Amino acid sequence: MTETISGEGKLRIGESVLDVGFTVPIGKYSPLSMLPDVQRFADQITNYAESKVKARGLKISCSKGCGACCRQMAPVTPSEAQHLAALVEKMPPDKSLQVRERFATAQAIMSATGLQPYGHPDEDKAAYRKYGLAYFKNGVACPFLEDESCSIHADRPLVCREYLVTSPPAGCAVLGSGQVRKVSVPIQVWAAFGRSSTLDRKLKWMPLIESLAYTEAHPAPEQERTGPQHVEAFLREIQGMADRGEEN
Repeated sequence: MTETISGEGKLRIGESVLDVGFTVPIGKYSPLSMLPDVQRFADQITNYAESKVKARGLKISCSKGCGACCRQMAPVTPSEAQHLAALVEKMPPDKSLQVRERFATAQAIMSATGLQPYGHPDEDKAAYRKYGLAYFKNGVACPFLEDESCSIHADRPLVCREYLVTSPPAGCAVLGSGQVRKVSVPIQVWAAFGRSSTLDRKLKWMPLIESLAYTEAHPAPEQERTGPQHVEAFLREIQGMADRGEEN
């Protein structure tokens, strides 16, 4: 049995203080080990942003059955890709096959555009945006979308947890409508997790639809950090974002 260690702390965002906690393996381990706690932290950040919206008399309009945002390109980190691939692997055979076919269909649609998802949200915003717009224009549905709802909602990617709007849901389905009023979050948790997972702080990512192919092509590498070191790196990233007042 893997020996773990737990720790708690506080993060100041503006005038608010959030409690954060992590339980990770003591030895060298993949950043995937801290994903459940990072997901909970992302939900805390979203709840914080939602409380600010409600204080202004606004209401979050996102609800089950509104899958427009599930046709936007969702960037995921390598660790999240591994997590999603594991979810598909654990599904009943018929279900797993069905989802795998959706992944393949989505990849085929985007391959036909001739665009490569190499634009970086930090370093090449133009290419990143170009790929994202093409993705949306082609109506590529997330492989986990069923009946216009997320079939893995509890395990959905970090970036999906950060997307909320106060505008009418119909506006999200129209590219360039100018109707979408997105809720700003004080920290991009998915980006902080991605940067903290690499020694050089480079944000590595891929479109969600590449998750299965990436995981198959990249077996888990030898780990260079312990669980606590992963947590420390992540906390440095989010505190830096909070101090700089970054929002998306």
